[in-house]
Amino acid sequence: MSVSTITAGQKDWLTTLNNDLSELANRDSGTWVSSGLTAINGYTNTNCAYFLGKIGGQSVLMIQGTVTKSNGSITGQTANEVLQLPASIAGYGRLVVGYGYAENSNNGYPLWLNYSPNSKRLILSNVSGQTITFTSVRFGIILTN
Repeated sequence: MSVSTITAGQKDWLTTLNNDLSELANRDSGTWVSSGLTAINGYTNTNCAYFLGKIGGQSVLMIQGTVTKSNGSITGQTANEVLQLPASIAGYGRLVVGYGYAENSNNGYPLWLNYSPNSKRLILSNVSGQTITFTSVRFGIILTN
C-alpha cells in the first residue's frame, strides 16, 4: 500500500502517527533491577532480578533468577522463604504464573513458587511427599496488582 493511500484525507498524518506511538510507549515501561534483593535462610542470590513496570498498561512485578544453597533440601509438604524484596515494592500479590526448578536434584519434582505481599518474600514449596535435595533452584514468577 502506498504512503499516499495511507495519508489521504489526513491533514497531519505524521503527528497522528507519532501521538499513537507515544501512547504505546507510555503503556509499556520499566526496567530489570538486581539491587535490593536479599537471599535469606541460608540461600545465596545468584543473578536474581526483578522487573517493576507496565506491560500493555497493566502493572506487573516479575522476579527471576537462581538461588543456591550448599546441601540444599526441602522436605515434603514444607515451604522455605528464599528471597526478600525491597520494602519499596507494594501492592503486588495476584499470581499470574510461577515456576521453580531444582537443579542438580536427586529427583525431578517441581517446586511450587509463591510470593507473600505482606512480607515481600519469595517462597519455594515442596508439595510432593518426598524430600528434594539440590544445589540450586532456578525460578520465575509474574504478579499483578
